[in-house]
Amino acid sequence: MPTSVPDLLRVVAAKHPETTAVTGDGREITYGELSARSDRVADVLARLPAGSRVGYVDRNATEYFELLFGAAKAGVVLVPLNFRLSRAELRWILADAEVSLVVAGAEHLDDLAGLAVPVIGVGPSYETWLEGGTALDPRREAAGDELLVLMYSSGTTGRPKGVHITAAGLAAAVELFGACFDVGPDSVSLVPIPYFHIAGAGWALITLARGGTLVQTREPTPFSMLDQLVGHRVTHTAMVPAVIQIMCELPAAKDADFSALRQIVYGASPISEPLLERAVALFGAEFFQSYGLTETIGVTTLLGPDQHRPDNPVAGRLRSAGKAVPGIEVAVADLVTGEFAETGVVGEVVTRGPSVTTGYWRNPEATEAAFLPGGWLRTGDAGSMDADGYLYLHDRLKDMIVSGGENVYPAEVESVLAGHPSVLECAVIGVPSDRWGETPLAVVVRRPGAPEATSQEVIAWLRERLAHFKCPTAVEFAAELPRNASGKILKRELRKPWWEGGTRQVG
Repeated sequence: MPTSVPDLLRVVAAKHPETTAVTGDGREITYGELSARSDRVADVLARLPAGSRVGYVDRNATEYFELLFGAAKAGVVLVPLNFRLSRAELRWILADAEVSLVVAGAEHLDDLAGLAVPVIGVGPSYETWLEGGTALDPRREAAGDELLVLMYSSGTTGRPKGVHITAAGLAAAVELFGACFDVGPDSVSLVPIPYFHIAGAGWALITLARGGTLVQTREPTPFSMLDQLVGHRVTHTAMVPAVIQIMCELPAAKDADFSALRQIVYGASPISEPLLERAVALFGAEFFQSYGLTETIGVTTLLGPDQHRPDNPVAGRLRSAGKAVPGIEVAVADLVTGEFAETGVVGEVVTRGPSVTTGYWRNPEATEAAFLPGGWLRTGDAGSMDADGYLYLHDRLKDMIVSGGENVYPAEVESVLAGHPSVLECAVIGVPSDRWGETPLAVVVRRPGAPEATSQEVIAWLRERLAHFKCPTAVEFAAELPRNASGKILKRELRKPWWEGGTRQVG
């Protein structure tokens, strides 16, 4: 297995230059073409100082891989941004990362107008920029703990943090996680998850590293995914349970030919037994549940096909997040002492391994707080382990909400919501959602004497200032917020009525 990200492409392109690397939405490209075009990107980017940052703002597109491999070959850091972010959010991240240039889709050019660095639009401008380079690999690639990708993840302080994705870490993640699946040269993988997510980019790289064909989708809908699954004879795909449920409800899916489909990996929330039975009957494929973070490059635990059998003799195993991926260590730490907790005792889930981040971009305080002695990364999730090493998640210590696969940090939403003229104080929590696993809900104490804004007006106000997926889907008004003796808001008390009776307190 190649030990560097550029080698993932070099090896396959040398063996199978005419094989289709990426198809589906957008431009189709072979491995040979992808290698040559990424060389041109690398030649242009190598004129920047090593370690410079380059931003990417667009939906899934072939240009993403040209930039990823090109930046890797040139020793330059790619900064993929969530295209759903607001203008202000995009600009803040680009400024924090101190990017030297940005490649962006046409729909984002207005939001980036006036930046102090060049903005290259995907299309004719990008092709002209590409012509400035030669198809000569500069081989100035990052290695070891040098940065390769900077992925921004919303933080508990209200500002996003740049997560270090190192050269060695990403290569290790592709090898360790990829070895758990039967992806090979005959594989056709559909990746509906955006590439700015480590889950989307990682699954795509697993496919490309093994010479398979990646089916790209820019605006996934249940109908478009159905067409691609059938039309491209897809063998592997990644989905969230919310999408699996929608697919199971599509009348057209009942008669669709999924005979090529072999494996489905899902994450963000567990799958219910009734939905699993429907999904197995519909797709006839093996199911895997994965658990991980941007900080672990998506690799932590995996629940395999045996545990997804409806006749699985181990009761409740489907509610677990699986066992540690080979090569990765997972444990539960006591919330007070930091020592390893005993079997069945709830504590903080911690992990370490070659794919774990080295820290946060120019944020030594956050980096120090993220690790326990011995290099154990604190996930912020409360969990327990059974005697067989299966991990069970119980709650989120950091209050993060995962809605339809998107991470939403309440502190970020609250910091904006607090600026509404009718809001005295507020708290944002995750509540159950049949469609999204969980969804944000805001609890608001009205400001005395201010106009009484409605729930719909508050949400509309937020949607002008935040990415829509971060905004609450409902607002409840309260006379006061529950607090402990030191004045801290008790979000567990706010969540309790919504989650009471459930076996898991997160989506």
